[in-house]
Amino acid sequence: MKYCVYEHGVCVSCGHVTSIAGLRRQCGRVVQEYAAFDSQNAPQPDLARTDAPSFLTKVKNFASAAVSHVAAGMPMASDAEIIRRHDICLTCEHLVNDACNLCGCPVARVAGYVSKLSWADQECPAGKWGRVDGK
Repeated sequence: MKYCVYEHGVCVSCGHVTSIAGLRRQCGRVVQEYAAFDSQNAPQPDLARTDAPSFLTKVKNFASAAVSHVAAGMPMASDAEIIRRHDICLTCEHLVNDACNLCGCPVARVAGYVSKLSWADQECPAGKWGRVDGK
């Protein structure tokens, strides 16, 4: 299992961006062997994407998901389900810079993370994974 290696908050292999010091995250995309890797030529995340949902759309989508999650009793997915959902997202054509291009949700494999991946009552906007019974 390979983990992200961060330089200045950006994984040198897959381009994942974080502000969390010491984050240990399974690397989603292996680009090159680290021995031959030249960080000067590392692919940089496209922070000026125009195809992603706008900030207001992301807020609306998150608020809608959060309200329905609270109304459902805040059921959480198991760690195995979060991993299964994350693995599906990693192969999805809508994943761009570790975020869903349809709803704007972050795609991270962390138990209890505030996103649809860990909320048992939520489903993928592309229909690739659905609701499950929570713990």
